[in-house]
Amino acid sequence: MIMTRRVFIASTIVVGTALMLLPQGAKTPIKIEPFKVIASVQEVLFPKNGDAPSASEFGATNYLINVSSHASFVKSDLLFLHEGAQKLIEEEPDFLTMHFDEQSKVIEEFSETKIGKNWLSFLLFYTIEALLSDPIYGGNKNELGWRWLGHNTGEPQPTVAWAFLPTKEKK
Repeated sequence: MIMTRRVFIASTIVVGTALMLLPQGAKTPIKIEPFKVIASVQEVLFPKNGDAPSASEFGATNYLINVSSHASFVKSDLLFLHEGAQKLIEEEPDFLTMHFDEQSKVIEEFSETKIGKNWLSFLLFYTIEALLSDPIYGGNKNELGWRWLGHNTGEPQPTVAWAFLPTKEKK
C-alpha cells in the first residue's frame, strides 16, 4: 500500500486518539526483542561457574529459537515466553543494560510474582533441555552439557533434526 498524505493524516489521527484515550499515568507498551531478554535471563540462571558451562556457551537461546520455530512447537508456549519477557521489561525497563548482580536481583523479585514464577520455571525447563539435548537441535554446543555431567551418549545419535516417522495411509 502506498502511503498518501490522506492515509498518513488519518493514521496519525487514529494513533493519536488511541494514545489520548489511555488512562492517565498508563505507560505505552515497551517494544522488545524477547530473545534478547530471554538470553540475559538464561545467562543469570546459568552463569559461567567453575567447570559448568554458561547458558551462552552451551547455546541455550539458540536452542530455544530453533525448537520454537519448528511446526511442532506449541504456539501458546512461544506466546508465553514472549509475554514473560515483555512483562519483565515492563517492570524493569533497564534490565538489558544492568550488570549481572542487578539482573539477578530483578529476576529474584520477578520470581515472587505469579507470572514471574511460572515464566522462569518454564524458561528453566527449556534451558535445561538445551543443556542436555543432542547438539543437532542447536543446544548443548560441542556437547558441553554432556561433558560437564560426564554423560556417555547412546548410539546411534540423530543425524537429522526432527525426522518424522511416516504416517499411516488411510484405506
